[in-house]
Amino acid sequence: MRRALLLLVVACGSSAKLPTGAIAATVTHYDYTLDLDSRAAHATVTATVTTAGDCWTIPFRASAPANPALDGVGTKSATADGTNLTVCGKGYEAGATLVLDLDDTIALATEGPSQIGYSIRMDPQQNPFYYLVSWVNGCDQFAPCDSSPDQFATYHFDITHAAGITARCPGGIVEDSPTETECSFDFEGGPTYSTFGIAAYPAWTQTDLGMWNDVHVVLYDNPATGIAARVDGAWHSGYIAWLESELGPYPFGGELRLLTAPTYWNGFEHPGNIVLNDTLAMQTQAQSGYADTVQHVIDHEMTHMWAGDQTTLSGTYDFVWKESMAEYLSYVWEDMQDPTTGATTAAAWKKFGVGDAYYPVPDDHPALFTYYSSVYGPGPMILFRQLEVLTSRAAVLAGIQSVLGHQHAISVDDLVTSLQTSTGMDLTAYKTGWIEGSGTPAWPRVDLTFTPDTGTGTSTLAIHLANPGANARPCKFHVALDGATADEQALVAIDATAGFEQTITTVPTPAFAVTALELDPQSECLVYLDSATLDAAPPIEPWVAPPAISR
Repeated sequence: MRRALLLLVVACGSSAKLPTGAIAATVTHYDYTLDLDSRAAHATVTATVTTAGDCWTIPFRASAPANPALDGVGTKSATADGTNLTVCGKGYEAGATLVLDLDDTIALATEGPSQIGYSIRMDPQQNPFYYLVSWVNGCDQFAPCDSSPDQFATYHFDITHAAGITARCPGGIVEDSPTETECSFDFEGGPTYSTFGIAAYPAWTQTDLGMWNDVHVVLYDNPATGIAARVDGAWHSGYIAWLESELGPYPFGGELRLLTAPTYWNGFEHPGNIVLNDTLAMQTQAQSGYADTVQHVIDHEMTHMWAGDQTTLSGTYDFVWKESMAEYLSYVWEDMQDPTTGATTAAAWKKFGVGDAYYPVPDDHPALFTYYSSVYGPGPMILFRQLEVLTSRAAVLAGIQSVLGHQHAISVDDLVTSLQTSTGMDLTAYKTGWIEGSGTPAWPRVDLTFTPDTGTGTSTLAIHLANPGANARPCKFHVALDGATADEQALVAIDATAGFEQTITTVPTPAFAVTALELDPQSECLVYLDSATLDAAPPIEPWVAPPAISR
């Protein structure tokens, strides 16, 4: 008993030394208070320490911080260099909770003509639209924030605004007063690139669109847009039901909000909230490339709830997979319901692929804002459409299913591995030829030569690759032999799985005189006629408002 007491006295008299050095920590929650007009903000960042220390460095590009504190106590030091904020305090053991507070004023600034950042944009009726957009690697514009795209957290936003303004952000909404709105996001799957977003506008009319399958949908629309009349609830309800059957339950509770506004993009996927460009109903097929722009963009953005938000990017240059999945899954539903609509979408992808400056995964790592538009045509064609032609749609969907449906981050390599398993193909050469590379990709351009029957009952179709490269590009597609009338057509299947530097195919001689050749009429491969004059103008992608009607 006496020995035990002595040990106790020694233990009580000792003092543990607090850790020093660089802290590593995982952010679990963001509290963000913002006044939309003054741009005054207060950020509270909650993290769990993974490596003990007394100084924490976190990305932060906003203005110089004011009143920094750790766990409610002023810091020993705080240094901001325009890229990171380093705060030092008492010292924290691994496993401890670390809470950082500070005040700042966010800039009224965006990246180029986009709305990446914070902007106030007027609609044609001079209504102001307030929009805070993080995007990939961007949340540190507004607050201390781990901007890595593979990170998840929960969020609470407290927004002060003028009376008459409606503010919306991810999570459950509480309107405390006519000038204060709170959003609490507690769901799994909240990446900073999309969840750190606030939209506010005085011109919304709220319309209850009812249940789309098991999701309650509310449209926030300015009646001047004409979008409400173009929303097909039965179509979208069926699409959500199909997505849930393929990918699992809708990830963000029971509500989805559609918010129309004067935006740079045609759509942006904030978890449980989709911001739509207010010109969608005005965009024709000639402008957008799609049979129904409103329908396609809503489906594209809803797909991101699973592909992009619940499952997110491992890194910046994995951007292509989420956009390609949103395009491809929307296309599959279109093709299932109306093959003509699906064919229009696939043809749009081929058009978008003309003149792209980068590979879907660019090894030269250009700035994301420089290269991202190069993924929307080649991405769905290469990652999914070409593979479904080489194998089957069921195999491609199985590959997608295996990487979605729960909260995690995936890379393009993860997707390729999954598709390799589901299709049974060795995609090593395919990846080298189609997916990754440096510089401007030269998608295959070919010449076609049809030699008619010489009395044998057969003719030949020769395909010559005009721009051979170092890497083979496996593909399958068709060539149409056209006659003088619309009903005179024969399709010739071309198997270029080993590449098509020179392919000569023997075909039964058609019962009509062949007057024209049509390359890839079903948009199965990124292959183009070398003799064709290709329009290399920027396409009207599903995320950028058409130049003719942009603001």
